[in-house]
Amino acid sequence: MAHNINRTNGKDSIVWAGQTPWHRLGTQLPEAFTAAEALRHGGLDYTVEKVAIQTVDGAKVPNRYALRRTDTGAVLGVCAGMYQPLQNNDAFAFFDGVFGKDKARYEVAGVLGAGERVWLLAKLPGEFEAVKGDAVSKFLLLTNGFDTNEPVRARFTPVRVVCQNTLSLALGQTASEVRVQHIGNVKAKLEIAGNLLRSAGVYFNETQDLFRGFAKYGMKQAELSGYFAEVITGDRSANVNELHPVTRNRILKVQELNETGVGHEIKGVRGTLWGAYNAVTEYVDHFKTSEDLGYLVDGGGAKLKQRAFDVAKEWALAAN
Repeated sequence: MAHNINRTNGKDSIVWAGQTPWHRLGTQLPEAFTAAEALRHGGLDYTVEKVAIQTVDGAKVPNRYALRRTDTGAVLGVCAGMYQPLQNNDAFAFFDGVFGKDKARYEVAGVLGAGERVWLLAKLPGEFEAVKGDAVSKFLLLTNGFDTNEPVRARFTPVRVVCQNTLSLALGQTASEVRVQHIGNVKAKLEIAGNLLRSAGVYFNETQDLFRGFAKYGMKQAELSGYFAEVITGDRSANVNELHPVTRNRILKVQELNETGVGHEIKGVRGTLWGAYNAVTEYVDHFKTSEDLGYLVDGGGAKLKQRAFDVAKEWALAAN
């Protein structure tokens, strides 16, 4: 089960609205759903408790607790006494608070592993166009973990409508991601974080300006080759024919998507930095992640897309 989607009581713990995802698992709802529906249909309606740890002969382990699901009994991690788990219903309540009571609508929610990680994706109102006919939607992504390694994260995520590519993850000094550690009053901290996330307009205005700058940057073949080489190898002047076969094939696939990928026929996409950047995001979202959600969320795929964005931003700003 490379996708790592949780399965409890014979049911896959994921709910989604819209197009059928590549893994074809979980429960489909006809439209974006509420927090209560996500909890019920997505298998997120469980709680996690802290349980004191002891050795097999009964000796208590000081200041160490197991994080255990109350429904399945699965141990999700080991924590210190100061760690405070954020329950799934509270995570949804946080989203509801950002959007306004009863106004939050979710498009995907699910559980990974034995339940040690959940994610929620909600669409924000409005879209913008990088070029005419190529719209970008605004989403907010929340991830939460019960294995003690990850903070609660909330971040803005632009998505290219024409092919559902997730685009940039972070914009320099812009507060595009908020992190809250599982220490102290986590729910109170999330209320503060929600105030920061309400600045979404500032983030997406900056994103819009940069994406439009990408679209204005025309690229000849040599520049395209240099961009893909720099993104994937870190060396703009790398000779593709001299690279390891795996790396070479990756670059060749991205180059192919630059010519034939979804949305390339839209005027102002192919032959621009915007088109090249989207070739990388399409590669990650629709080819490389076909077996691993983690690759997309915070693994190599997320890092590759962030690098594609960073290099494109550097090139675009240098041209002005």
